[in-house]
Amino acid sequence: MPSFYYAVAKGRKPGVYHSWPECQAQIHQFSGSIFKKFSSKSEADNFIKSNNNFSNVSSSTPSSKKSTSFLKTNRSASTSPQEKKLLKRMIAIELKNTEAKTKKRKLESENETEPVKIAKQNACDTSSQNTSYIIDKDGYVNVYTDGACSSNGTRGARAGLGVWFGDNHPSNVSEAVLGRATNNMAEIQAVTRAAEQAKNAGITKLKINTDSQFLISCITQWMPKWKKNGWQTASKQPVINKTELLEMEKALKSLDVVWNHVNGHVGIYGNEMADKLAREGCQHYKQLSKR
Repeated sequence: MPSFYYAVAKGRKPGVYHSWPECQAQIHQFSGSIFKKFSSKSEADNFIKSNNNFSNVSSSTPSSKKSTSFLKTNRSASTSPQEKKLLKRMIAIELKNTEAKTKKRKLESENETEPVKIAKQNACDTSSQNTSYIIDKDGYVNVYTDGACSSNGTRGARAGLGVWFGDNHPSNVSEAVLGRATNNMAEIQAVTRAAEQAKNAGITKLKINTDSQFLISCITQWMPKWKKNGWQTASKQPVINKTELLEMEKALKSLDVVWNHVNGHVGIYGNEMADKLAREGCQHYKQLSKR
């Protein structure tokens, strides 16, 4: 039996493969590829089935090929330059690991976890949780954050936040907003929780992907001015989210953070998953809840 199964949910020929070179042939330079590596065929098959609707992949798999994948990429038809670079880097790392196989299974396992040294366990672990992180070429861990608010601006508004590090990742967060139910509160608290989760995992370099230009402007432009003005806006009005912004700033302290604005609801996989977690968090919102 093969040591690993490489599942290709979206690629030139979807299916389960026994080796990385076979898998790579199906996804290399294939826009929007979806693939992952597993230690059992059943997990590989389930991965393909679970992605059928999402990626429009045929349910049939090659009878002579058995396997899955190692990283899930953007589901959109086009791939950004950053994502292409990330994919190339991860492919290069996987090839290096494959070539460096030794007779000892323990050493092989250590090689597989090399690209995500901060992971708590091997990315090939058979558990349902994925503890590896998506890391860019500069060593920053990618996280997607989002906030959601139903009936925003009304008395019956409900708000939730979402933090996505990866599929089935233990650091993911789906919670109700604490305090006032507004979109901005949700976006701010989502970043606060992402920073807290990153620190708990020992992460020091974090790339925050968000569709909230308001949030990015707050932290990179407006907050320094508000502080100088005694937390007043240019129109001499008090900053509404002062408390939450200070909590976010405190959580981000000691982290090397890169901000990246992404367009919302255009099929960017990480953003869609964070949005889903945020919408689920709305269901647990309680009026005037406190931290």
